[in-house]
Amino acid sequence: MQWGQIKTLFILCFLVLDIFLLHHFINNPRSNIELTEDVPQEENLRNNVNGLDNLPSDPPVEEAMLYAEQKELSGEDVEAINALPEQSSVILDNHLIISRFNEPLDVDIDENPEAVGNYIWHFEEYSYFGKDEETNTHIYFQNLERPIYFNHSAVILVQENEQGQPVNYLQTGLAQTPEPQEEEEINHPFAALDVLYSRGGYINSGDEITSEVTLGYHNLLPLPNGVQVLAPTWEFEVNEDEYFYVNAFERHITARNTSEFIDEMRTQTNQYFSGGSSVDMQAADDSWDEEQVDEFLEELINQFQEIDGVE
Repeated sequence: MQWGQIKTLFILCFLVLDIFLLHHFINNPRSNIELTEDVPQEENLRNNVNGLDNLPSDPPVEEAMLYAEQKELSGEDVEAINALPEQSSVILDNHLIISRFNEPLDVDIDENPEAVGNYIWHFEEYSYFGKDEETNTHIYFQNLERPIYFNHSAVILVQENEQGQPVNYLQTGLAQTPEPQEEEEINHPFAALDVLYSRGGYINSGDEITSEVTLGYHNLLPLPNGVQVLAPTWEFEVNEDEYFYVNAFERHITARNTSEFIDEMRTQTNQYFSGGSSVDMQAADDSWDEEQVDEFLEELINQFQEIDGVE
């Protein structure tokens, strides 16, 4: 056979192969190709990250943004706060409640996080998150259908003394705006975990997911009118002491630390007490005079400073 005939035969063979591959590509959905590519990533996670049984087996596939605004307390709200037992309260800017118990409460929050429920206004709207040992403070996040993670305007912080008895608390709240929002498709929690491990480097080989992965809300951005835009967000607790939040729409990652969050709240509160502050301050008990309010705040600040760091 002449070389020219052999070359022509090779060209025809490759042409037939190209036509076959093109036909195969056109008639196979892209999703099949993506699934094949995703399998090694899933296997990689299962081989390197522990606690994957904490991922939800039937997660939601659609969720809406949440729009909320700072809850303003009415006169009736203030009366209800003043009627709470065994405490005195001051309200700052008509939304931040600061209460100090007359005597340390004889309850054990470690054993029963609901034990302070009768002492806190609208306590049923909040869920227990955990305790920050560095500041001896228990954290409760507000729920608006789902928990709102690490938001200065949607939290209760209960501080204990060295005997483990609650001595004071701070409380804020959000109210959902009435405008309905359209649901959109959200990322699967496995995809969020892949971002933390493969792309973000937040989770390393050998780390463990130590709590059930849940969907809540995290602040995306504040609007000029004071409304907060809260995005559906997957929460990951890693090795029992690290918390990562992955935006369920865009996969943005936020890392939060309980001690830093509490310090931010305390700093904000102390700024209200500064001499140059123009904050509106009122006692829940309207019989208090200015001197009594000042004494209350001074004692409260002393409690913050004395108790922080108790082990």
